[in-house]
Amino acid sequence: MDSINGAELLVRTLVRLGVKDAFNIVGLGLFPLAEAFYAHKDKVRYISALNETNLGLIAEGYARANRSAAFVNVYHASGTGLGMMALTTAWAESVPLVFTTTTSSRKLAGRDQYAAVPRAVTEMSEQFVKWSCEIPSADRIPEIVERAFQIANTPPFGPVHLAFPMDVWLETTTDTSSGVRPTDLLADFTAAPATITRLARLLRESANPVLVAGSELARYGAVDAAVLLAETLGATVLSEDKIADLGFPTVHPQFGGKLTANPDAIAGADLVLLLGVELTESGLTAPIDFRNAMTIVLSPDPLLLTRQIRPDIAVLGMPASTLYAVRQQLVADPIPELVRKRRLSAAQAIHEAREVRIAEIRAIRFDDDQLAIGRIVTEIEKAMPQGTIIVNHCASGEPFVEELMPRADTDTFFGISSKASAQGWGGPAAIGIQLARPDQRVVALLGDGGFMFSSTAIYAAAQLQAPVIFVILNNGGWRDIGALARVAKSPLSEAESHFGWTFDNPAIDHAAFAASLGVASRCVETPWQLRSALEEAFASPTTMLIEVMNSPEDADEFSRAFTQSLK
Repeated sequence: MDSINGAELLVRTLVRLGVKDAFNIVGLGLFPLAEAFYAHKDKVRYISALNETNLGLIAEGYARANRSAAFVNVYHASGTGLGMMALTTAWAESVPLVFTTTTSSRKLAGRDQYAAVPRAVTEMSEQFVKWSCEIPSADRIPEIVERAFQIANTPPFGPVHLAFPMDVWLETTTDTSSGVRPTDLLADFTAAPATITRLARLLRESANPVLVAGSELARYGAVDAAVLLAETLGATVLSEDKIADLGFPTVHPQFGGKLTANPDAIAGADLVLLLGVELTESGLTAPIDFRNAMTIVLSPDPLLLTRQIRPDIAVLGMPASTLYAVRQQLVADPIPELVRKRRLSAAQAIHEAREVRIAEIRAIRFDDDQLAIGRIVTEIEKAMPQGTIIVNHCASGEPFVEELMPRADTDTFFGISSKASAQGWGGPAAIGIQLARPDQRVVALLGDGGFMFSSTAIYAAAQLQAPVIFVILNNGGWRDIGALARVAKSPLSEAESHFGWTFDNPAIDHAAFAASLGVASRCVETPWQLRSALEEAFASPTTMLIEVMNSPEDADEFSRAFTQSLK
């Protein structure tokens, strides 16, 4: 058997595992790995970016859209530090990611050599990963990489971190990748039969149950199961407040909107079933009060069950199989039709009230020449072909996108949770999502403040000819911080420019910046200009950036209207 080096062995292992795209930035000590990727360029697409923060977030978006682990390798200690944002986000959003670092040579360990770490590079990430390991020798690469993919892809999903000492890339060994294959994961575990029976009984006997659909429903393919259960119950369905993955169609007549937007629904509930819900607390506001309702949490993640609330019942199980099993018992022993109709009538009334509220918010300054958020969202919605994916990360505009843009297909929406809270996530993630879903168009709605955290990522989109449409809402700065200061009645609301939160001295021309990176761009100020730019963008198979001028006063006006509508 011929001898090969560790770099070649890794790429052969990735091919056997079915990896089609690999994410990497070449640096000193990584030439053998780059050479191996180049030798197999017909089997594995090589994807790079201008820095490891962008690269890691592109890989995170790719893995999230695929619901399967992506492979990303970064450069020594500095690259790992830059890539940490991808790990913190992957941890927060339960995204499977095989994050790897080329690190110090084994024969010089402990000598503070080139690009060194004091101890082990995997210590940098240990709080945010499910597992970490440093490769001890080249022949162990297939075994450890195969295991890393299995761990990342086993629910609850999450990132792992491997370290490859740079001398492993050149270490010769025999090809030990022959036995590598993707693991057939049988991880769709259902809650215990006695638990299923108990849940069905409680839901049948409840006077007014409310379901709260969390991101885990989308993450683990359980949206259809949740819809069927809700329809069987006739129950009101709410969503978590900061939506990462959409767990329930917002157009469904039993969908009532966000959890905190419906205090009356919670006040009238005697049972609240939380389905993989993230109840992130900021420490600045009171936690959600479920009053006297019985609370039940369902999740495949044992760390979620009692992390943010102490429920009456905590159920460990995959959501799809568990909810289907509960519904089966409710079909066998049905809820009285009068009870179901009464519940359904209440749910539909909440949905209709939400629709009225949305119409009122959408109408604010809708026909003004100056673009308002309701008009911006409406024009984008009208321009999108069926199946278009929305990446929602426009800070102060996020809740309007969630509320004003109806979603029938939950798999066409990606946002970011409060737990992740990563400025700059949306642009690079949208590129990864587009690469993973080449048959769909991706529209990334980004605030200009957040965009500037990772703006160079759009160059990767241009290089890869990824047809993402970036819509940048330009209100002249990182204005959501100032908006928070105004809500808190802080004197900092008068000091935005002092702290560098405004982009007006000098002003940033995002469209010109995009053009300098080879991205087609337009700057628009009126609804008609926006409509024309969107038509052009969707007609083109290439990347495009649309800068939408939107004053900070607009955001404040809409925030007040939105807040008032929830009271």
